[in-house]
Amino acid sequence: MKPTYKAQKQTASKPVRNSKQTTTTKLVDTSSRPSWLSQHLGGTLTALTFTLFILWVAYMLIGRNADYLYTVSDHSLFLFDKSFFNTTNVRPGGFTTWLALFCTQFFHYPVAGALLLISIWSAIAFISIKAFNLRAWQRPLALLPVAALLCSVVVVGYWIFYLKVAGYSFAPSIGLLINMLAVWAFRYFERLHRKASLGWMFLWCIVGYILTGWWGLFATLLMAIIGRGRGLGWLIAAAGIISVPLISYHFCTQMRIEDAWTVGFPMFQIDKYISWMPMIPMFAAPILILMLALIGRYATTNDNSQRPLFMWLSTVITIAAVIAGSLYADFDDPNFHAEQRIYRAADEGRWNDVLREAHDLKTPPTREIVMFKNLALTYNGNIGDNMFKYENLSIPPYTRDSLSVRMAQTNAPLVYMYYARLNFATRWCIENGVEMGFNPNDYKVLARCAMIAGETDLAQKYINILKKTMFYREWAEKYEPFLSDTTVLFSLPEFANQREYYNHYRSMLDGDEGLVEMYLLQYFSQTMNKDSRLLQETTLVFALQSKDIQLFWPRFFLYAHMHPNEPMPIHYQEAAYLYGNLEHEIDISGMPFDEVKIRQRYDAFNHMSQSLIQQGKSIEEVGQIMKPTYGDTFWWFYFFCRGINSY
Repeated sequence: MKPTYKAQKQTASKPVRNSKQTTTTKLVDTSSRPSWLSQHLGGTLTALTFTLFILWVAYMLIGRNADYLYTVSDHSLFLFDKSFFNTTNVRPGGFTTWLALFCTQFFHYPVAGALLLISIWSAIAFISIKAFNLRAWQRPLALLPVAALLCSVVVVGYWIFYLKVAGYSFAPSIGLLINMLAVWAFRYFERLHRKASLGWMFLWCIVGYILTGWWGLFATLLMAIIGRGRGLGWLIAAAGIISVPLISYHFCTQMRIEDAWTVGFPMFQIDKYISWMPMIPMFAAPILILMLALIGRYATTNDNSQRPLFMWLSTVITIAAVIAGSLYADFDDPNFHAEQRIYRAADEGRWNDVLREAHDLKTPPTREIVMFKNLALTYNGNIGDNMFKYENLSIPPYTRDSLSVRMAQTNAPLVYMYYARLNFATRWCIENGVEMGFNPNDYKVLARCAMIAGETDLAQKYINILKKTMFYREWAEKYEPFLSDTTVLFSLPEFANQREYYNHYRSMLDGDEGLVEMYLLQYFSQTMNKDSRLLQETTLVFALQSKDIQLFWPRFFLYAHMHPNEPMPIHYQEAAYLYGNLEHEIDISGMPFDEVKIRQRYDAFNHMSQSLIQQGKSIEEVGQIMKPTYGDTFWWFYFFCRGINSY
């Protein structure tokens, strides 16, 4: 007896039995199944997409932004103590912030931090596939939200010095990961019992909000979308999303009512100014997660959706979106990245590396780079021969919005420390720390300032803080033994110049009005000192930069008096020869100028400039034409380097 077949679709027919025999026939309708080729193609393309994504992220983070990642770690503090934990967890989302600050430490070694981020993002994509039941052609799309998170990391730029969101680079990723695990757990509870899943939804709305802030509310919305109990599920979700932040506001004194539903969402804000451009990736990430939830919930399972064309399209679209989006978001300004490398080298006393970075730069530098270049030449002891052999014509820092970058927030404490203007270094460390949060960079500067001033108890306080960190403990332990013996401390090369500056300053208290370079230029160019060769030469250098002839001559003659029988540095000769020929107030005829490098070269410089002007060239055109030949001279700097764009 043959089995009968039903007309409607079914995956398996029930066995047909009679009294004589039992025959079992399993019928499977394969019309809704993808072919063997499609199944394997989907897995292959998903694996290929994930592999390419990981390689691309590694390139973006390590290959293009390693210097920036180190700066992130240097401006992020995590302490291994209970007080720090309690301080971080004073409002909803604090636990995520605490975890994010812990992870941010690993950017001290950019490769380690990048691998940690890649692991978190890979986990988010994998869990999204499971939580939303994404099919083969949909799985590559799970990388789009984490691509937005990649963009949120590399888009920051100079905002790193103004962003008040602790652990920004990791906080959104960790918050999303925790909540995607909760959504995945919701799927498990749904399989057990509908009431269990609804109870988990409301419970997580409370717990998730406490642990991760607004991400907990977002996860509740996702559960309502993918859940089976639509009406009741939406009612519970709405009740939780509305009530939980309101209740939390009444118990939390560290949160405003207007922030109750967005607590933990990073804001690029200074006073009343908000920059929306760098926040686009943070809006994109939850929107793309929401898209995945809707696709998983409502996309139909049909033969067309499993065809190779759909799989190839989703793969190509994902890879193209990841590459194009991250390249567009990446803050790839060469000056910004050079500043981060130069700052780190200066902080570690690697002055030759500072000069190498300044020399290799292919674009006009910012004033921060010029200042560190001059500082490195000063500490190397050859600024009089090399100051104008580097680019001195500068440009303002590049920003994509209206952010106003100031050296007071970027490099002021370190520069002031190296010139031993300790009050200013301490002032800006504390002011920036109060505004944006204290960090290891602040404590390192504060500790060294206290050491130079002989305030060993204060230095010990800052060193004790750094000893509670993971990667700055070694730095603290290096200097701690010197606190009991300042003689040994000041014999270290890195402290020798600072101590000499500090010992020969006039005792005074004034203000810089936030204009770091202008203050140093005015202070040093108008200072006279006959007791310190280092300080005296520094005053001469700043007098050169000010282009003030009346300030130059007394300091030039004092330098000659303090360096008898020593060759006069070439730039000081250039300035004296130029000023002597311009004003004729000082008789320079008897001065031993270098015949070839000064007299003959100046005559050639003067002849070329006059010839070009007679041809009708503008001052700017003359400067550009003469720069390849004479750009390394004080003469070119004096006539053609106009407007230093200080900030």
